[in-house]
Amino acid sequence: MFTRIALLLILIVAVPYYWLLMDPGPTSVAPRSIDIARLRSLAESKPGPRPVAIAYAPVATDTQPGTLLVAGGGLRTDDTAVFVWRLITPGGDTIINSGLSEDQAMASGYKHYHPELQLTADRWLRAARRIIFTSEEIDHIGGAVSMVLSDRAIAGKVIGNPRQIDALRALAPPIMASLGPAPAQLDDPAGYAAIAPGIAVMRTPGYRDGAQMIYVRLQNGREYLFTGDAAPMHRNVEWQRPRSRYMGEWVGQEDRAATLGWIKGLAQLKAREPGLTLVYGHDYGWVADKAAGPHFVAAPATRLPAAKRKAAR
Repeated sequence: MFTRIALLLILIVAVPYYWLLMDPGPTSVAPRSIDIARLRSLAESKPGPRPVAIAYAPVATDTQPGTLLVAGGGLRTDDTAVFVWRLITPGGDTIINSGLSEDQAMASGYKHYHPELQLTADRWLRAARRIIFTSEEIDHIGGAVSMVLSDRAIAGKVIGNPRQIDALRALAPPIMASLGPAPAQLDDPAGYAAIAPGIAVMRTPGYRDGAQMIYVRLQNGREYLFTGDAAPMHRNVEWQRPRSRYMGEWVGQEDRAATLGWIKGLAQLKAREPGLTLVYGHDYGWVADKAAGPHFVAAPATRLPAAKRKAAR
């Protein structure tokens, strides 16, 4: 009797644990095509100087169990972050994502918010020529929403696909209603578009309908593909596993099969194109790794106003 009860208890715990945190999703999912030749061609189609360097600001950070963002990731922990990326470009920068407010960070589950780095990101956004996003998630567009309510000029810098623009308008209707059509509507059925010299995007719906990857080629020829939420961690691609079902479908609204297809496509692309660096959406440990990371420039902190410094203590 005791043995049967023990086995029953194990089943009650083990089965949900596997289903929610370990299951890698359907094995029959085919890799989705990532047309790198088309992205390169689109990035070359815009005349002008390409970006010369890339900087990053981790405006919110956390340490999470490895099995949350990588199904079956085990008991190890991963350092994660909300990133704002600055493509430093002669004649005007392009900013990828916009950070978020402290309230938005806490609501999104991040334990540590860095207002001094969000202030740096805000300076980047104000000085930028254009602003693009890898997703319509609040941790990608939240900073732009906060800023556009006080600085109308920010809205005119936004280049987004229709889903992203809809999300911005919903969150900041008084201002965003006047934005008009997005400069890059991505009307191509495959969702490809040129953004600026050396920069192109492709739609990758899965984790969110408005998700997209961003291709960047620097003046020195180095190439990067910002994977966004399709692959938040480098192990998603190395192990070809999506988020856990708990994170993807219970907490989020992910189409896991679609996301797994993009992950498999990224794994194939990485094998074919060893000179192309994949930039994972939220992998702070990888970004900060001096050996394995992308060697981007860490953003300097901006000194907080006295009132904010006091509140932050």
